[in-house]
Amino acid sequence: MVSDKIPIGRFSMITRLTCKALRLYDETGLLTPAVKDRFTGYRYYHLSQIQRGVMIRSLIDLGFPLSVVGEVITAKESGNIERCRHLIRIQHQKVVSEMERLRMIGNLLQRQEKELFSMVLSEPKIKEIEPLRVISIRGKGTYEIIIPELIGRLCTYLGSSQTGNGPVSVTGPVITLYHDGEYKEIDADVEVAIPVTGRLLEQIQGMEVRTLPGGTFTSLIHKGRYHEVHESWGRLYEWTVNQGYNPKAPCRDQYLNDPGEVPEEELLTELLIPV
Repeated sequence: MVSDKIPIGRFSMITRLTCKALRLYDETGLLTPAVKDRFTGYRYYHLSQIQRGVMIRSLIDLGFPLSVVGEVITAKESGNIERCRHLIRIQHQKVVSEMERLRMIGNLLQRQEKELFSMVLSEPKIKEIEPLRVISIRGKGTYEIIIPELIGRLCTYLGSSQTGNGPVSVTGPVITLYHDGEYKEIDADVEVAIPVTGRLLEQIQGMEVRTLPGGTFTSLIHKGRYHEVHESWGRLYEWTVNQGYNPKAPCRDQYLNDPGEVPEEELLTELLIPV
């Protein structure tokens, strides 16, 4: 008769979990040996624990954090299929996001020799900007999501018949203002504004008609994809300080051409720092 008391080394081979990992799982309670020798501390596992060990290996291979592995297994063992599906969906979203990040890195590395250090179209300069009458909308979120969303809402409103009692004209490019004093991965406070002339309704739900302050700004035009603009922001900020200016807030940028009409590598964005 074959004993169902499996030594840690053999259990490691069966489940493809290292002995070091098995000791960690014992300490955390994720996978506790069926028997532990009181004198030697040697661990033995039961046949019924193989399935849990194999599932741990599979979830780790799928990129689940160790803190979540236990949640998935507990939900499965308790029959909570909806919880399992929810945790899997979250992990899938993380994987898709990471794949996109790696794809962008791959593209950058592929173009490094040609483009990475030549994305700036112009030299930094000082410019005076007049106050601008704009219609604006403000919100919070991740930059890549909230900015297009706010632009879309503004454009939809301006294209509707509810703007006022007369014609409304757009007089300049779309502007984004960054109200945080720091870069934020989530919950970034941004405002999108479009310069306009014409009569607009006095009360517009979620939007505001106001005068955007003018003044002295340092300026740099970035050429390339929006997610690569940090290189140019770094250069402009360094130049601003080296010229003896004190950078103020909020910084702003304006989009000089339409991403729907030109390739990403031909996009032009003017970066502006008030001083």
